[in-house]
Amino acid sequence: MHPNLVDQLRTFLAVAEAGTFSGAAETLGRAVSAVSYAVTNLEEAYGLKLFDRSGYKPQLTEEGRALLSDAEIVFRRLDRLNARVAAMTEGEDVDLPLAVDAGFSPKLLAASVAALLGESPHVNLRIRMMHEGRILDEVLSGRARIGIVSLEAGLSGKQVDGRDLATHEMHTVTAPDHPLATFNAPFPLSALDDHRQIVVAGADAAAHGFDYRVHTTDVLIVDNAALKLELLKQGAGWAFALDHEVEGALAEGSLRSLACSAVQHAGLHRFGAIWRVTTPPGPAATRLLDLISEEAGKAEKARHSAAS
Repeated sequence: MHPNLVDQLRTFLAVAEAGTFSGAAETLGRAVSAVSYAVTNLEEAYGLKLFDRSGYKPQLTEEGRALLSDAEIVFRRLDRLNARVAAMTEGEDVDLPLAVDAGFSPKLLAASVAALLGESPHVNLRIRMMHEGRILDEVLSGRARIGIVSLEAGLSGKQVDGRDLATHEMHTVTAPDHPLATFNAPFPLSALDDHRQIVVAGADAAAHGFDYRVHTTDVLIVDNAALKLELLKQGAGWAFALDHEVEGALAEGSLRSLACSAVQHAGLHRFGAIWRVTTPPGPAATRLLDLISEEAGKAEKARHSAAS
């Protein structure tokens, strides 16, 4: 690549945006002759005529319009490169791998990530959704800078710090034709134990037992929420489910929320962020966590408004 190519492309862009060589010269703080010379050299280097100079103002040729689109992409990438270098110099997170509990709301996470990338497009995010049992190891090993985990089952590990992030509403649900759905009044906890519970769990969790959220030995274990949802609709059992997992099914009537006297309604399921004590979140990671908290606050406010 010719050492002056970047400068020539920048000059070409300035002329295209200003509409005149004199306007580009004013923008760039150069003489008009220097601007014209740079564009001419670019045309000669590529063997293309980029501007039609026969009229009062230079007009982009067909080749010029095609090159303009590519030049704009080049400078967007250069701007991102410069921002990334500046961020690294200032100690900001540039590469930000996340390990996220599979139960966390994808909609909430996506809204927060999109907002962060709008503010800091140089950040390289890598997001993996996984069972909660794996997240602590991902963080401690350094494979994830930040983990988003359920706080309901508790965490072990003295090497991590963290913060609260969000709460999701929890439902006890089953199909409308399931025996549990026939109760007209709140039923006792023992009634749940008489029916199969559907649980999402990773292989490690299944091998080492469950936490208090599993109520019976008659358990159907699956490894993803989508299958759990379909099994629930088919009447294969009951389950605890987060609001974002079942809101559509509840609205359409393919699932029903159960009234168990021993289960608080609406129960709230808490999520938090964790990181290694030795590598606290930098500006970009902190901003992402703030955005998640803000989005979660909006969702909670909407939930309260709908309930009132």
